[in-house]
Amino acid sequence: MAKSGLSTPTSFEPLSIGIDIGGTGTKFGIVDRNGNLLFSGEMSTRGHANLEAFIDELYNRLSVLIEKAGGSGRMRGIGVGAPNGNYYSGTVEYAPNLPWRGIIPLAKLILTNDANAAAIGEMMYGAAKGMKDFIMITLGTGVGSGIVANGKLIYGHDGFAGELGHTIIINDGRMHEGTGKKGSLESYASATGVKLTALEMLEKSQEDSLL
Repeated sequence: MAKSGLSTPTSFEPLSIGIDIGGTGTKFGIVDRNGNLLFSGEMSTRGHANLEAFIDELYNRLSVLIEKAGGSGRMRGIGVGAPNGNYYSGTVEYAPNLPWRGIIPLAKLILTNDANAAAIGEMMYGAAKGMKDFIMITLGTGVGSGIVANGKLIYGHDGFAGELGHTIIINDGRMHEGTGKKGSLESYASATGVKLTALEMLEKSQEDSLL
């Protein structure tokens, strides 16, 4: 989903569904083989008490887009990116920024780590098109990263290679509520971390602020 402008399908060429499950919101869209975004939508990730309710709403919202795109017969694939998505097992494992804990099985979906999915998208359609070696950094509720070397995404032995967000950058630093670790990059550089830093600065300052 590299291109932001919506376009209309002009033929019955195969289409694909992309889903990005973020810690705060979930975005989804239907794209053609060239990466053109045809239809898109978004919904809250945290507004569901359990995973089943989340999947039900996601299914209902996607069904509307699929019908607009010409029906399920045109869909040739579906890819899902999620925090702590394990490429090898097809599961989301102990994601600190998602409301559902433990190991979440999504075996019937094509699942990859959300930052890895972003890296593949940039390599195929975006700023990294034509590049063989690069690192993709994603900033949102958390900090994700995808590493590409010699044109191939690096997964590591357990499917979690390149998770720079959980690298400790400050010894005994800020506590990460999701992991319980102190001083990780995600604790400072994510949207959540920036917000916490702003609040800490406001508490220490005696000056008036619009915030």
